[in-house]
Amino acid sequence: MIKKLKLKQNSNYKHHAFTLIELMVVMAIVAILMTMVGPLAINTLDKAQAKQEMLTMKNWFRKISYRAFATGQTYQLKLTGKKAELFLINSDPQAKKAKLILSKSLESLFFQPQTLTYSAKGFVSPLSVTGTYRHKALTIDLNSWVNGEKTVPKERLN
Repeated sequence: MIKKLKLKQNSNYKHHAFTLIELMVVMAIVAILMTMVGPLAINTLDKAQAKQEMLTMKNWFRKISYRAFATGQTYQLKLTGKKAELFLINSDPQAKKAKLILSKSLESLFFQPQTLTYSAKGFVSPLSVTGTYRHKALTIDLNSWVNGEKTVPKERLN
């Protein structure tokens, strides 16, 4: 008798399922949404990586300045294209070659060929760097980034 009750309960149970067409429609809608959202997510990731590289370069400019001041030595940073090389300038006049300390490859920053010199006091010259950042023109004011000097607009001076 117990077995009969169990069979009756199981036979009253209805199975609900999706048809193949319903599943295909849902998958098509998801695919369309992914094609719309996917490029936006990738673009956001590229922007974040470019910003991270810019901040890393800014910190590197400062660290070189601190290093020059702390060690009392002169450094040169050569920027060419997507490459940045840091050299230690020998104070010994007989040693002609500068020693390569570090070389970095850049992804989203591109610099015109230029050389920055960090004095033994930690100051950098020239005071600006030109290049491109994510295919847009870029001019970096090293006076405020590295030397810590804030430029005052001419209107405030009067």
